[in-house]
Amino acid sequence: MLQGGHGDYYAGGGGGSQEALNRNHLAPSLLASSQLQLVTADVLGLEKNCSSQKVLDSLAPPPLTFRTRSIRTITSPSFFVLHPSSSSPALTEQVRVIKCICLPLRADAHVLLDKFIEDVLHFHHIFHTPSLPRAVDRFYDAVEQQQQQQGGEKPVVVVDTGQLMVMLAICCSSTHTWTRFDDSRGLFKRSEDANAQTAGWLTTALDVIHHAHLAAHASLACIQGIVVVFFMICSLEGISARARLLHAQAVAMAQEIGLHYLDAPPNAGGGQAGLLKKSTVEAEVGRRTWWYLTDTDWMLSRLSVPQQGAYTILPSQMAVRKPSNANDVDIVDGQEVIDRPLDEATSVSYLLQRTRLAELFYSLGSHDKSLNWNSEEADYGKVMEADMKLRQFMRELPAFFRLENSSALSKLPPSDMRRSSDITIQRYMLNMIFYGQICKLHLPYLARGTVNPGFAYSHDSCLKAAQRIIYIEHRMRAENSTFVLFRQRMNVKFRSIFIACVVFVLDGCLATNEGGVIDPEAKRTADTIEVDNVDLDKLWETLQGRGRDWNNLFWSLGPPLM
Repeated sequence: MLQGGHGDYYAGGGGGSQEALNRNHLAPSLLASSQLQLVTADVLGLEKNCSSQKVLDSLAPPPLTFRTRSIRTITSPSFFVLHPSSSSPALTEQVRVIKCICLPLRADAHVLLDKFIEDVLHFHHIFHTPSLPRAVDRFYDAVEQQQQQQGGEKPVVVVDTGQLMVMLAICCSSTHTWTRFDDSRGLFKRSEDANAQTAGWLTTALDVIHHAHLAAHASLACIQGIVVVFFMICSLEGISARARLLHAQAVAMAQEIGLHYLDAPPNAGGGQAGLLKKSTVEAEVGRRTWWYLTDTDWMLSRLSVPQQGAYTILPSQMAVRKPSNANDVDIVDGQEVIDRPLDEATSVSYLLQRTRLAELFYSLGSHDKSLNWNSEEADYGKVMEADMKLRQFMRELPAFFRLENSSALSKLPPSDMRRSSDITIQRYMLNMIFYGQICKLHLPYLARGTVNPGFAYSHDSCLKAAQRIIYIEHRMRAENSTFVLFRQRMNVKFRSIFIACVVFVLDGCLATNEGGVIDPEAKRTADTIEVDNVDLDKLWETLQGRGRDWNNLFWSLGPPLM
């Protein structure tokens, strides 16, 4: 019996049909072709092995050890201790020390995780929320087993660096955003005590990132931890050199594990990416993480930093689908993920709109690179095109992200996700990014708009956008949300507010007539920002010294990366 190509069977024998004879004659060539494919696959496999050499053990970092205690008593999350083999060294022997990381108790860690999920996660949402408590427990199981084996020659259980990175990221972001509203959690006596720990956790997280680099460690969990730390650095320092280098390291690690071809054909992938694809949850988390890194890369290209105008990630060099618009509870291993319409609010709605905005920035390319005082009218056409695309983006936002719908949304039942605190904050942030970009786009033409009617649109657009930014800031203050209390500790939010202040100052100077009398319209504009003078003074003090290159600050303020 001879089996055909699609499972059909044909009877053998001398009196067979011509078709059967033809198939018999083709069989050897098909067999040869199959053997050639196997040989080719083996050769390609050998070539891959040549390019992935084992790292030198002599360059590996010393192991980490761990202790756990109540978070209230942790004054320094990391310190050095004697290596177990050097517990009683002779005077002539070299003393060996290793880094010890002091972690909060398991119960404390779960409280910090709850805080992270409620107030921080929605800014990036690169995790699968239902999986996080189990991940924390697995991490602490490994830590406790390692502690029990400290007396042995070599611990059998090794604490995963990626899981450690996530835990430290949760610690530093939760303590940073801790407010008096969190006192009821019973973890700290005062919110100031929690905030005081942030620097220690952040320093320890940066140390572990360096440890991962020396150990050539690469994992999805480690990338997620670096992303959260990147977000923290941006909140504290702005888009600093440290923040940009962290992002570059996360991108390199993502490419190392093949995250950039997560959805490529099976024969094009491999390694960790191939394993991620076998899990519905892990694959979806991988897509979220990759697109967050991509969005950030394309947004960074519009900032006045060394990376300006350059991209690390190119669409032609990746094969990753957009994340599904689905809530975490609807993503289950072994089940197909149902992609909901974009106008339906989910936990990843903000991430998806952030991706749309980043794609717009990428498409704009060099629209505003030539903007300066000597720009010609031809360049102004590019400005108007960019303005049109930005406004189209805002018109196409889901209704629950549009600022003009705030009143209608506030009348929805409290259980409706469109009324949730997360969606409300995200609505304000998206609008603040948009109006900040409008200001940035038209700022070089603000002055000329007062004397040249051809640029009057830029003057009006710039001023109205600045007014909307201040209006959004006032609206945010009125919200009954924890974010209201810690928003002033987030540097990235100030970028749009600062450019709005620059617009008001410049317009006020331009509006003063020759006699030194301020124009009535400019006076009304000034009154808009004189409300809550104390807060504005604090804002100015915060901003002072953060921009060493005032020319870049003035002309090239980019979007917040939130």
